[in-house]
Amino acid sequence: MDLIQLTPLQTLLRSLRMVSRAAPRELLQVAFFNLIRGAGPSLSLIFSKQVIDGVVAVLNSGQPPIQNGTELIVRQPQLFWAVVALIVTNIFVESISSIDTQIFSALRDRVQGYIEGEVIAKIATFNDIALFENPELLNIVQLTEKGIQRMRRLAFIVAAFLMGIFTLVPTVILAATISWWVPLVLVGFAIPAVVIDLRYWKRSWRVEESQATLSREKGIYVKLLKEENYAKEIRLFSLQNLLLQRWRDSFERLFAQTQKVRREGAIAVMCLSLLGGIASSIPYLYVILGVLQGRFTLGDIALYTGIIAQLKRSLYMLIANLGNVYDVTLATRPVFQLLDLQPQIVDPIDFQDFPLTGNGLQLQNLSFVYPGATQPTLKGIDFQVCPGEMVVLVGENGAGKTTLGKLLARLYDPTSGEIRWNGVDTKNIALDELRSRIAVVMQDYARFPAKVRENVGWGHMPQLENDRAIHHVLQEAGINQVILNLDRGLDTQLGKQLENGVDLSGGQWQRVAIARALMRLENAELVIFDEPTAALDPKHEQEIYEIFRTIARGRMAVVISHRLSLARIADRIVVLEHGQIIEEGTHDALMQIDGRYADMFTRQASSYL
Repeated sequence: MDLIQLTPLQTLLRSLRMVSRAAPRELLQVAFFNLIRGAGPSLSLIFSKQVIDGVVAVLNSGQPPIQNGTELIVRQPQLFWAVVALIVTNIFVESISSIDTQIFSALRDRVQGYIEGEVIAKIATFNDIALFENPELLNIVQLTEKGIQRMRRLAFIVAAFLMGIFTLVPTVILAATISWWVPLVLVGFAIPAVVIDLRYWKRSWRVEESQATLSREKGIYVKLLKEENYAKEIRLFSLQNLLLQRWRDSFERLFAQTQKVRREGAIAVMCLSLLGGIASSIPYLYVILGVLQGRFTLGDIALYTGIIAQLKRSLYMLIANLGNVYDVTLATRPVFQLLDLQPQIVDPIDFQDFPLTGNGLQLQNLSFVYPGATQPTLKGIDFQVCPGEMVVLVGENGAGKTTLGKLLARLYDPTSGEIRWNGVDTKNIALDELRSRIAVVMQDYARFPAKVRENVGWGHMPQLENDRAIHHVLQEAGINQVILNLDRGLDTQLGKQLENGVDLSGGQWQRVAIARALMRLENAELVIFDEPTAALDPKHEQEIYEIFRTIARGRMAVVISHRLSLARIADRIVVLEHGQIIEEGTHDALMQIDGRYADMFTRQASSYL
């Protein structure tokens, strides 16, 4: 699977479009209020100058002093209205700031919710399972989590950038009234700062991107140390210190790489500060000399000092946000790489109707290479499953049995060759229709943290509220009595992570998974069981075998198992080794050949003696 490569500009434009789609109303509100807030500081400086000049004019007028200061201000209309305008402006800007906080919160939540929804929907509806088994794609998913956080920041950055622009424009105009060269000096000294800042952010993201694998490893150790599934064995085998040390080693490696970039960033910031100090001191000295020479008033020195400081602040705000925009652009690229990623499995444009009759499943010269791998897991597979026939796939671990089960369930498409169902290539059948005809119990079956009803009924959604149907399949799977003994029966929450949730044993969970598959038997024409007795003791194996006989009756059945006692009930046995079929036949026929199957069966049988 090829990942698209986006330039920073392409990523930025897509990010901005996504933010605007996520929260158009909030963005307009932020732009409006920031326009008002941006003009506020410049207006305050102008009114402050008028107040200072008005006070100085009164003091220099030679009039007798008036004890009541309020009366003095009222007698001077220009001073009075300047004071009123200054107070009103400050109050208005402060009130707008409090409203802005609420809008920013809404903007943040809207953006995060929208983008998280898009990413989750993409992962959930991805037709194959390469996202969960390919290291490169796992890294993209890992980086996407950071990208979502950065995208949320983009909304604030856009708002701050607008604020900087709305503050900068009137400030530049006022700064030019000092002299035409003042804004040029301040802006000119800011350009190197922009270049240095962008280089720092680029270097920082490259380190973060290269750390994706290491960060994922650190997350694995956190999972091992914190989750219940590993708690007992970690304590029984005293693995705590080992895993903690591995987590610390991962953390230290991540920290050392990041800290190196931070040190470089600190040096860059110091250089920026020196440049900024030089840039702001030149016009400041010019204004002081102007006051001493009579070209500027005392009000002007307050105005221009504020303008210089404000222009410097707004420039740094823009510079910082340019760096932040660049950082966000680099970090959000994985989001779009994931959203644009196309699965290997696609629904045909002109799909064929599901074939109702025919000669069953035919695998023709089937080969498969996992995405990112170089060696094939399966190669040259040819065999058939006839209607009403049970085929058992056997072989050592790593022989390719489970992979073949995934291909039959169309969780992957073969790299070469084809799977034909009643003569029709499964690639030409609508994916939902095809999977609706398959009932599966996988080796790593799901333990949904949900009600018993949902754990079973999700196998066939139309029957979710049909208690009779659910109890029937639970009875067939041999676990109905256990469920009846629970306090809330079918509405009991399963899973300790839920409040008042009940956990089941491994064998009981597997029977629930079998019941879930049984719910689909009304439509299923193919049943696939991957290591179906893995969590069961030998005492219950025969009981489960009888369930399989019932399920398989009149259907195509493919059973993947390393327990060869199950193979004896099969119509046919297919022996896999290193991804190839090496033997095929009934139990008796394969025992007579005295080949690989006979050797495996004899070794397993001897373990029970």
